[in-house]
Amino acid sequence: MLTALHIQNYALMQQLEINFSNKLTIITGETGAGKSILLGALGLLLGERADSEVLFEKNKKCVVEGNFLIENLNLQDFFEDHELDFDKHCLLRREIAANGKSRAFINDSPVNLQVLKALSEQLIDVHHQHETLSLNTAKFQLLVLDALAKNENILQPYQTDFKLWQQKKSTLAKLVAEQNELMRNLDYYQFQLKELLEANLQPNQLIELENEMQLLENAESIKTNLHQAFLALSENDDALISQFHNIAHLLQNIKQHKPELATLYQRMQSTILEMKDMADELETIQQSISTDAERMQIVSDRLDLLNRLLKKHQAANEEELLELQNDFQQKIKNIELGNDDIDLLQKEISALHQQLHKAAKSLSSNRLKASTIFEKEVNKLLVQVGMPHAFLKIEHQMLEEINTSGLDNYKFLFTANKGSSLQEISKVASGGELSRLMLCIKSLVAASTHLPTLVFDEIDSGISGEVAKQVAVLLQQLAASHQVLCITHLPQIAAKGDEHYFVYKTTSGSRTLSQIKSLSENERIVEIAKMLSGNQPGEAALANAKELMN
Repeated sequence: MLTALHIQNYALMQQLEINFSNKLTIITGETGAGKSILLGALGLLLGERADSEVLFEKNKKCVVEGNFLIENLNLQDFFEDHELDFDKHCLLRREIAANGKSRAFINDSPVNLQVLKALSEQLIDVHHQHETLSLNTAKFQLLVLDALAKNENILQPYQTDFKLWQQKKSTLAKLVAEQNELMRNLDYYQFQLKELLEANLQPNQLIELENEMQLLENAESIKTNLHQAFLALSENDDALISQFHNIAHLLQNIKQHKPELATLYQRMQSTILEMKDMADELETIQQSISTDAERMQIVSDRLDLLNRLLKKHQAANEEELLELQNDFQQKIKNIELGNDDIDLLQKEISALHQQLHKAAKSLSSNRLKASTIFEKEVNKLLVQVGMPHAFLKIEHQMLEEINTSGLDNYKFLFTANKGSSLQEISKVASGGELSRLMLCIKSLVAASTHLPTLVFDEIDSGISGEVAKQVAVLLQQLAASHQVLCITHLPQIAAKGDEHYFVYKTTSGSRTLSQIKSLSENERIVEIAKMLSGNQPGEAALANAKELMN
């Protein structure tokens, strides 16, 4: 229940504070006095968009606060889900800065606009004059039936699952498209991988083979030079080792005469040993060098293969070819895994579809039961609001496939006159008839929901006299179980209020202000009399006003 509304610096309202009762509150005033401004301010708490144009003083921020009593509305889970402190007295606040930026608060905790809207939609419902146009939309008609069928506990998880189902189908389509593209390339990947695997690639092998090839190509020359070096050291008549032996022998004969010669003799012996080692190594190396033509062909073929693969794949070395080989292996593996993922996802989608179909049937069954009762109750209320020959009929069609709301297609058909054929509401109902039909529907929906506060903006459009009186009675009945705020121009409705606020304009300097005040009983009589006969009501009008109030 809305207990108080505070408005600061909004449109023509500089500072307003309004307290509300839990029954039927009437708001009246001349056209243009500011009643719509009041609704606009309330709309900010409902998450509607706003900008700096709404500011009364452009250099100050606008603040709208609503105090709500929520202790019996089972909203604790909402507050826990959004990490907000719960209190039976809930404060919603909206601020619009001079630069047009908006901030929203719940119990002084900042929240985004979607959270504010999600909470306020569970606290208050505003019916605007133009909302009667929604009567003919399939969305509104389903909302009505779901509210009466108490489908919320089924519909919310259904719509969550339906969204997930659509996402999974979209993911599946993407996976299948990717898989088809991969499958088109599978033969290519397998061929390239086979070629690389058969090449038995090894890191740095190319350099090793190039070095070996260079050795094989120059083997004869190398062997000849090595053999000649070996002969020069140890085999020829004038071989170096033989000459060094002779020198060593000469030094041996005289070394006893001078100590330095003994040292040179030892160094000469070491040199002879070193040259013998070098000769042995030269011979070993020379013997190890092959002039095998068959090996040369093998190395040549291997080099040709590696260079061809490098050129084909535009790779710099064997490491890059190995990376490419791993990439082909991974792509082939992904194709195999992709098929598994697709199979698993298809099973999930199928299971989810069965679950959705089952829930959709439950929704449909509940709606059908509710629609039968709804037809009967609406037609009863239409008689009460002065439309004895009006008739509402609900047509139902089962869909072949589920959609976001289930398996149902509903259409509200209506006639306001006896003997006229049933047609879609927008084609047969006048503005006044639409207003009364909407009131009947809203009163039934309100009785089936926990929505505590209902706001009607000129629900009395297009009616007068006894019909207006019956509409007022229906509003009174609705106010017995809900808080009802009603903006009206009709005295018959204004007279039924438990509380009456009057909106009016004043001037302060060069500015026009909208004000609101609570009327006493005598002030109400005068105001209702003015609504009956004009600004100078006579005794008859005053007496008529008293009679309406009583």
